[in-house]
Amino acid sequence: MVLLFLTGCTFKKINDDSPYAIQIKQVRSVYKAEDVVKRVRNIGIKAYIIAEEKDDGTWYRVISGAEKNIDGIEKHKDRIEEKSGIKDLRIVNFQNIKENLVINYKETKKEIKKIKTLKPDIPDKIFDVISKFPDDANFIVKKFFIVNSPDSLKDIRRYKSGYKLNHDLPRGISMKSLMKKSECISEVIYEDNLFEDQVTIDIVKLKKNHGIELDAGMSASFFPSNDNQLAIADFFAELILETGEYSFEDKVKISVSSFQNFAGYKVTIKPSKRKDKYRTYFVLVSEDLNYVVFSQSTQKSEEEITNIIKTFGKSDGLNSYMEFYNTFYKLPSYIKDEFICFTTEKLTSRYARERNNAKWAKKMVGHWNSTAHFYSEDKRNYVVSFFDLLVESQVDYIYKTLYIDAQSKSSNSFEIEVNGKNGVTFKGRYPVELSFPSGRHIVVTANRSSGRLKLEDLLEVCESMQLDMNS
Repeated sequence: MVLLFLTGCTFKKINDDSPYAIQIKQVRSVYKAEDVVKRVRNIGIKAYIIAEEKDDGTWYRVISGAEKNIDGIEKHKDRIEEKSGIKDLRIVNFQNIKENLVINYKETKKEIKKIKTLKPDIPDKIFDVISKFPDDANFIVKKFFIVNSPDSLKDIRRYKSGYKLNHDLPRGISMKSLMKKSECISEVIYEDNLFEDQVTIDIVKLKKNHGIELDAGMSASFFPSNDNQLAIADFFAELILETGEYSFEDKVKISVSSFQNFAGYKVTIKPSKRKDKYRTYFVLVSEDLNYVVFSQSTQKSEEEITNIIKTFGKSDGLNSYMEFYNTFYKLPSYIKDEFICFTTEKLTSRYARERNNAKWAKKMVGHWNSTAHFYSEDKRNYVVSFFDLLVESQVDYIYKTLYIDAQSKSSNSFEIEVNGKNGVTFKGRYPVELSFPSGRHIVVTANRSSGRLKLEDLLEVCESMQLDMNS
């Protein structure tokens, strides 16, 4: 099925007489598509949205132009590239999509931009860090994590799922050692919604007794001359430089004004002698010495990174990003077990390949998956995952039809009712996982490594989630 998004604009749109157009971007969420349309129109490119129900689910395409022939659309493509610098533009043909066109598209929109829930029972320090990240409609959250550090170092092993996460911290900085110095650590890999270049931002909330040597006689002083800011930044900058003997090394003092005044270093190295490429890391410390910021990008300029950092703490932070908010706020409003970490990532074709390209798995690509890790003395390690498919009809088809049908062929799994819905779990004293549909989400609770949740425990965890509110 193809849906056409029409507005009051008077520019040409594809039809039988002018069937060729340029695809600028395709995404799963209509709201993300609308963000791209606004952006390209600000550049001066006339664009609109079509939505196509493909074999792997619904994709919203941002397209531009309507030409009668290939020569005409190639010229339009050249004009877009020249004006915007956008690459990977594709030609689409109306003849291939017209059969299921729906004109009154906006009236059919079912996706809810932001769900309504209570605040999850997560430590306040987590919300504090979440609120510091920049809010920019030109970005999507491609990957995210926040790790809760233990109060006592003797409990660090309980938090193994936190320090074992894949991360993009600067080289030389280990997650485990950083957890010992911090209250919590959060990382976002932002992806530009148009050009697809990425920038990594880490925000670390330091413990008061972080163990980094400071000048005891110094306190927060006038920006940017706080010696203790620079001492903390220097500690991390040197860890980066100590990772090798590079043909080029540079460490320059920098300062940026954000929700506080930040001071630190810009560290630049040349990792390869054969390639003329440099890596630059920003290492910044807040004036109150509570926050450390790392940032890096091989695609964004230093000026662009600095401008991003300037926006810290001046909005709702990650709560502004639906791909984060609509799963994080499904966590319980009361949690009796220890919260270890929470991750979010946009699923790629790798997800489908790792599941042998099962039909249900291919339809998940392009959607977001979020996972919360917990620990308790009796149940040990377990997780709750949310796959946000945006609309309930997608869940009905992907989970209720494709996934349950696939699992019915396994002798190790069986169906079970969860919150009035048919779910799937597995045999055994400690079942590997329990999954079920809930509104726009597929929810999975699972044992991890030494996890000891029995089926009744998995069901109890499921029932604690905020699943009875609007999806």
